[in-house]
Formats: sequence, C-alpha cells, structure tokens
Amino acid sequence: MPPARHSPEVQDSQGHINELDGVRAFSILAVMAGHLLPLGPSTLQLNQTSAVMGMSLFFGLSGFLITYFLWKRPDVPAFLIRRFARIVPLAYLYGAIVALVVFWRPDTFAAIVTFTLNYTDPQIFKGVSHLWSICVEMHFYLTIAAAVALFGRRGFWIVPIAAVIVTGLRVEAGAYVNIRTHLRVDEILSGALLGLYWVNRDRIGRPALEAALRRGLPLVALLWAASAHPMGGALNFARPYLAMLLIGGILFLPMNGFKRLLQTHPLAYIAKISYALYIWHPFTALGFMNSGSNVTRYLLKRPLSFAATFLLAHLSTQTLERYFIGLGKRLTGRRRA
Repeated sequence: MPPARHSPEVQDSQGHINELDGVRAFSILAVMAGHLLPLGPSTLQLNQTSAVMGMSLFFGLSGFLITYFLWKRPDVPAFLIRRFARIVPLAYLYGAIVALVVFWRPDTFAAIVTFTLNYTDPQIFKGVSHLWSICVEMHFYLTIAAAVALFGRRGFWIVPIAAVIVTGLRVEAGAYVNIRTHLRVDEILSGALLGLYWVNRDRIGRPALEAALRRGLPLVALLWAASAHPMGGALNFARPYLAMLLIGGILFLPMNGFKRLLQTHPLAYIAKISYALYIWHPFTALGFMNSGSNVTRYLLKRPLSFAATFLLAHLSTQTLERYFIGLGKRLTGRRRA
C-alpha cells in the first residue's frame, strides 16, 4: 500500500523531507570519492563516474527542494536572501583563500565572485575547478526567481520548457558531461519537475505511476549509474531524468529499512555539512597533500585529507554558515511579519 500523502514518514512538521538527507549524504560522498580516492583501474573510469553520479543527485535534490520551498512561499526577495546567505559567504571565502592567498589569481577570484567561472576556462585550475557547479546553481536561482517574480507560480512553466531546450542543446552538442550552464542545468531542472509534481501531488498525483516507479526503482538505479559512465553513450542524455526518477522512487517508497537508513543521524549530519564538504574537499588535497607515490598519497595522506575536510566543514558550518543562514532567516522573518 502506498504511503499516505505528506505522511509523517515522509515529511516532518516543518516540511523537512527526512529521507532526502540520506540521498544528499550519499551524493556528496560519491563526489568526494570520485575526486579523492582511486576507484579501480583508470581504464574503468570509475572516478569520473562516481563524481558525475554524485553531482546528478546533488543537482536533482537542489532543483526539487528549491521548487518545493519556493512554491510553498513564492516570496522572491526572501528566497534570494536565503539562497545568497546560504551559498555566497563560504564560496567567496574559499575563493579568496585559494585564488588570492594561495595562487594569487585575481582574475579567477573575479570569475568566482561574478559566478562566471564555468564560462571562463583560462581562470579554472585545480583547487577551484569544482566551483563551476556553484555558478550553475546561482544561474538557476536567478532565473527561477525572475520567472516567479514576473508571473507568480505560473512562472514555474519555465521549468519544463527550459528542461527540454537544455537537453536538446546537449544532444545537439553531444555533451554527455559539461560545465556550461546551458549544457548542464537540466540536471537541476529535472529535480524541479519532480518538485512541481510533489507539491501538487494531492491534486494531480497518479498512484499507479508512483507504484510502478517504486517497483522499478532497482532498474532505474542501474540505468542511472550507467548514464553517468562515459561508455553509457547516449544514455548520458537521460541522466537528469533518471536521477529525477530515482529520487522520486525513494520518496514514493513506503517506510522500510532502506528509508530508515536514509534517515539515520550520521547521514543527516553529513547532509547538514554537505555544502561545506563540497567546497573544502579539493583544498585538503593540494600541493604536498597530493605528492609522493600512490602508497604515500592514498594510504597516508588521503585519510588526513578526509579528516581535514570534515573538520573544516564542521567548523565553517557551525560558524560562518550558521551566522549567515541565521541572518537570512532573521531578515526574511521580518519581511513575513
């Protein structure tokens, strides 16, 4: 029997969807593993596959949650204040440390500040290259905010239209994996499509469709994993929508052992610091920490890199991010009052 819609098993009283914490935790761990660990022989290309899988889930969750909360409260200034308070301070701090203090690249820092790094290849180097994804996120935030500001909830019609256009551009360009917003943002838009379905589920929900997705979840997961591998070929074009179906299938599952695992405290903690983990993890593997033989690098230094990443993420989440997130909530709280 399918779970009751918006049941406590799926969503708490504040609208937090608990099992998505586990999905977010697994997504950031997959990205970190792809970037920091040797995942089999290089000929298998498992490192790239792991990182692409993690990013597709990360983007899909972002699109889902942004749509979910912006639909519930279509207050564009409040949305932008909270998003900027969440994303910008740590991204700018990290950019200043790496681009200015470590490498003295003001041009790179300017690209980070203006969220244009994913379109300025000469400014990209190891240590900041992962910040391309922050640019894609910010471009999505600004676009969906403008649509809602102009048309209210009708502005969400931009989501399916843009998803079709972006995927079409990817097919035309043969872009399996790309950092340009117009060739990657369908991974966020697909999550937004799921978010639109979820918030309107009581009105347009299709129980038979949801039941079929629950039953087919293992197949969806397998196809999604294949769509993240370079040898997946044209299946790569379907990756955004397979990630959407994977997240949706998890949401539609009745409470079981798997969903309980996704709601465990360790995964909730990793999800809480996931943004900071993503921002900091390349920094802990630069220079000396990336030197030496494979044995030295991966058996001795990588555990230190992981430990340092978690420590930095915990500290920045509890200090810098906590302060600015709280500031954003206070400012938007006054608007609501």
